[in-house]
Parts: sequence; structure tokens; C-alpha cells
Amino acid sequence: MTGWRRFEPLILLFAAGGFVGLIFPLAKLAGQHGLSPLTYAGLSAAGASIVLSVITGLSGESSAIRRGELRYALIAGQFTFAIPFGTLVAIIPLAGSGIPAILQSLAPLLTLGIVYAIGFERPSLWRSLGLAIGFAGVLLILFSRGAGSDAEAGKLIWYLVALVTPFSLAIGNVYRSTGWPGGSKPLPLARLTLAAAAPGLLLLAAVFSYTGLSGPMFGGLGTGWHLVLLQSLFTGIGYAFFFRLQQVGGPVYLSQISYVNTGVGVIFAVAAFGEILPAMVWIAVACIFAGIALVTLTGKPEN
Repeated sequence: MTGWRRFEPLILLFAAGGFVGLIFPLAKLAGQHGLSPLTYAGLSAAGASIVLSVITGLSGESSAIRRGELRYALIAGQFTFAIPFGTLVAIIPLAGSGIPAILQSLAPLLTLGIVYAIGFERPSLWRSLGLAIGFAGVLLILFSRGAGSDAEAGKLIWYLVALVTPFSLAIGNVYRSTGWPGGSKPLPLARLTLAAAAPGLLLLAAVFSYTGLSGPMFGGLGTGWHLVLLQSLFTGIGYAFFFRLQQVGGPVYLSQISYVNTGVGVIFAVAAFGEILPAMVWIAVACIFAGIALVTLTGKPEN
């Protein structure tokens, strides 16, 4: 890559991570309005698909569903959104937020392991080091904010269940590259993927509500509907960048979005919730930026 094209993946990474990462702070606000997290995620996925339909139409990329796109979306939708985010929001009330958040940040390293195992990329010491530095930054942020304070032995089973999230994200990261239908464009695929994720999340929300594991499925929607609209808009825009990043950056580079999401959480904590963060957090943020820079500058290894 030459000129600005070399930095296109970096720009897309922060754009996608910035918008997609808002799902966690906005979900926190939705919870304060009494909205079911699963219902919130499912409605947001459906709304984001509508937003992407509008963006696709305005960009002139609207077309009939191509061969292989529906299967791709059904698989990618579950591993990209429904399974990882569904598991995360379901586990947090049972396990606390700290440990599941730490486990989510394992996704880049798991993605790297998968692509090396299947031979999608040749091993690169510098890319591996960059991901490790970024992961170290995430750990510093989480533990400096007391992420490990709820690590009780009785919750071990839920921590093990929470491992579904990083494994699902890693599988989704790799599948979206290896299974990308020939000739398909990012926007139509992003739209179909989110549309495929919504029914599973809403079905799970109905099951949780029916069995008493959560409150009413649509409780709090009367006062929190505006948050669903905001989340739909942000997720739709974020996934437009996300799928373009998948196309130009590949699964390992894209997997760093987990680190950017953590950084978004830190910024939102300071700006919206008035948290005062220790110096260690800012050192951690520097580690995340250094890791991303290292992966960006070393580039994707040639196969």
C-alpha cells in the first residue's frame, strides 16, 4: 500500500471501533431505563440493518442478494453479533462486568492463533508482539478500574461460559474473510449480517423473559426507545466501516477493534459519567496505541 491507502485500515479501525464500541456505554444507560439487554441488542441490530439499507441505497450499492450472501450472513451474523454480544449481556448480571470484559479482549490473540493454524497468514513476530502489547494495555485498564474485584470462586462456571464471547468473535473475524462471497461488496453484506443477528437475540430475550431470568421483554422501551434509535444509527454506521475494514485489513488487523472498544469505554467513562481515572489507565491507553501502531506499520504478511 502507498500513500494514504497504507493508513486506510487504521482510519477504519478507529472509525468502526468508535461507533461499535458505543454499544456498551449506551447499553448501560438502557439498563438504567429498565430495558432488557438482549432486547436492546436485538432491536439495535434490526435497526442498524435498516440504517445500512439506507446507506447502501444512497451509495448506489443496492442489488439483489447474490449467490452465497444469505448463507454468509446467517453464519457471520451469529458469530459476529448474536452469540458474542448475547452471551456477554446475559453473563454480566451473573458474573459481574470485569472478568467477561477481560475475556472479550482475548479475541485478537485467538484470531491470530486461528489464522496461523489454518495458514491464512504466515507467522509474524512483530504483529504478534503488537497484539500482545495492546492486550497488556487492556489488562492494565481493566484491573486499574477494579475489574478483578468480583472474581469469586463461585462464579467460575460463568467465567467459563463467558469464554464463548472471545472464541465466537475470533471465529467470526476469520470466517468473514475466508467465507467472503466473490464479488460481494461490504455494505450489502453488513446489512444482511445484522439482519440475520437480530432474530436470534430477540428469541433469546423472549426465552429469558418467559423463564424469569430477566424482566419483561419490552419493559422500559417506552422511556428508552430513543437509546435504541441512537444505538441503531451508531451500529449501522460502525458496521459500514467494519466490513470495509474486514475487506482491506483482514481478520487479524480487524480483531484489534476489541482494544479500541475498551478505549471508547474509558473515554465515555470520563466524558459522560465523570469518572476520574488513575495515571495507570493513561499508560495503558498508550500501550494500546503502541500495539496498534506496530501492527499497522509492519503490515500484513504476504502469503
